[in-house]
Amino acid sequence: MAASIEDSVLAGAHEYWRSVALTQLLQGLDDTGLSIVDNQKMSLQERRKLAEKTKEFRAVPDSEKATEFKPLLRAYQNEIDALTKRMKFAETAFLKLFKSLSEAPDPEPFLQSLLEERRVHRADEEQEKERNRLEARCETLEKENAQLQRKVREEQEPIAKRLKTLEESMDREVKQQVEQRERELKEQTQDLMQHLKERESDLQRQLSAATRQLAQAQSHFDSEEAERAAQSQSDRDLVGKLAELEILQADLDHAHARMADMQTQNAKLRATLTSLTGSDGAEGGVGGESLVDCQRRIRELEDETKRLFANLEKADAQIELQKSQSSSTVAAAERDILARDEELNRLRAELGRCSDYDEIKRDLDIMKSVEFSVSDWGMEDDKDNVNGDSGSAAATTGNMEGSESLEKLLVRRNKSLENSLIEAKNRFGQSQNEVQTLQGRLTALEEELRQKSVLAERLEVDLLAVGAADQRDTDSRLSSANASGASAAREGSATQDAQAEGESVELKSTNIGGGSSGRGNLLEIVTGQRDRFRQRNIELEDELREQGTLLSEQQRQVNQVNHDNLRLYEEIKYLRSYTSTIASTSRSGGGLPSTSATTVVSLPNKFSSNGNGESRIDMDTGVGAKYKNMYEESLNPFNAFHRRESTRRVRAMGLVDRLVYMLSSFVAGNRRARMAVLLYIGLLHLLVLGTLYRAMLYADDSSHEHIVSGSD
Repeated sequence: MAASIEDSVLAGAHEYWRSVALTQLLQGLDDTGLSIVDNQKMSLQERRKLAEKTKEFRAVPDSEKATEFKPLLRAYQNEIDALTKRMKFAETAFLKLFKSLSEAPDPEPFLQSLLEERRVHRADEEQEKERNRLEARCETLEKENAQLQRKVREEQEPIAKRLKTLEESMDREVKQQVEQRERELKEQTQDLMQHLKERESDLQRQLSAATRQLAQAQSHFDSEEAERAAQSQSDRDLVGKLAELEILQADLDHAHARMADMQTQNAKLRATLTSLTGSDGAEGGVGGESLVDCQRRIRELEDETKRLFANLEKADAQIELQKSQSSSTVAAAERDILARDEELNRLRAELGRCSDYDEIKRDLDIMKSVEFSVSDWGMEDDKDNVNGDSGSAAATTGNMEGSESLEKLLVRRNKSLENSLIEAKNRFGQSQNEVQTLQGRLTALEEELRQKSVLAERLEVDLLAVGAADQRDTDSRLSSANASGASAAREGSATQDAQAEGESVELKSTNIGGGSSGRGNLLEIVTGQRDRFRQRNIELEDELREQGTLLSEQQRQVNQVNHDNLRLYEEIKYLRSYTSTIASTSRSGGGLPSTSATTVVSLPNKFSSNGNGESRIDMDTGVGAKYKNMYEESLNPFNAFHRRESTRRVRAMGLVDRLVYMLSSFVAGNRRARMAVLLYIGLLHLLVLGTLYRAMLYADDSSHEHIVSGSD
């Protein structure tokens, strides 16, 4: 990855960033930012001054506005020129920064390449240290081998001289025993040579086994090298390691060559030993010591050979360790690359999620401008609408369309809420009038029903009396029935009066008509009148139910209107608290003088009741005070606490207690449920009394029968 960036590109990027002078550029941007902040503060102060001048211009009479218009227009022109200069200053600063950084290369790949080079450099340093350590180890082994060879040569020379002297002495002294000793020595020499040949064959087998292991390691290394060569170009950092492994392999081959030389030297020493043993028999004790020394040297050389084989195995193990470390380094590098790719994708996704940063920043600027422009709002929007003053838009924060639209929306919402409040009050008054009318009609209907019930009871009593008396009693009852019918007709309504009078005339004609059919006619008249009263009673009950339903509907509408009025009062109170600062600023800045300590709300022009087209509602007295008390009562924390405590106590009850409480609440809150419970209790008492009465009668009869049977 580091090699993917050319030196010319890196040099060009370095030259460009050096020409940019980032430190000086940042200092210039700091100065530009401070200038922009100062310009913003100055612009805010100028806009406030311009708003104050506009308010003063509004307060000037129409006759003097012509003279005051030119300074105000000049102030607006100066503010427009200042805004233009600030805009040009900001555009120039932005274009300058864009010009400096428009062709700047992305520093991220260069920094990544630098980090990769540093990582590779550290890995190379570690490999170099390891190679130096191995070279030092090889030099140490070579020095030890040279020392051994030097010792062998140093010891070989005195041995040769001594052997020469021994040969001369043996030639002089023991020529007679040469043949015999020669045969014995030949036998011994043959045994020794056989043993040495066997040892040599063993060493040769070990050497061939080591050679095969080395060939296998070389083939394995070649296969791994081929696999690594087939991988991607991201593994180029392993070339140095492979070269080092080749160097180690060459060192290993050199060690094998040295070991072969040492084996050759061992063979030469064996030959020398064989030649020495031929003349060793001439001198018994001295020759025995020389043979023992030679055998000891041979054992030392064999030990040295074993040690060299052990070093060879260690070198092979180190090569395998280097291979495993290289593989782990490559795997770690691949994992690092994958982690960096995932981090890059995550950062890109996060950048995509933050794509609406400019829009949010613009909304934030609009909200800030609205916050700074609160003091520029006026409380005379209705008056401005009547006069048609075109300078009201200039009292806002200037060129911010979002702030201007927000002011218009708030004013429009305030007016619509005021209109809704007036309409709700009108509907509430109409509903109250309708409720009063319905209550009057309900009272009249209840009174009429009561009168009809009394008449029905009296007629039923008369009917029972007529059925039980004789003809004379019937005639007297007939006259009393006529009198009661006439009184009932006088007490009823207009239609019932006419009906009662007709029935009285019919009843009198029937009484005058005859004596034998008088009782039957009277029964028919009374029965028909009773049926008509029952039918009228049913109609009145239906009408009463309809009136009750209508009354409940009106009550629900009244409750809904009260709820809507409470919400309107809450919104008006919010607008009053929102515009209290504006009202105080308007009064202190030379606007309308405050004539009352209470809070008022301006009504739209179509509801105005004074001459100047403006009306004010006092929210602390009258209907406003009523809804104020209702609103404050709804916000009373003690009521909410009482409801929470009641709910908690109900939840703390047992299951049976809770069911009894719910049943009692249902009965107490429902009229029909109360009547049903009362009727049930009455019937239950009647049943108990009847049962007791029958039980008493049964007991009396039983006792009477017992007495009679006892007397018999």
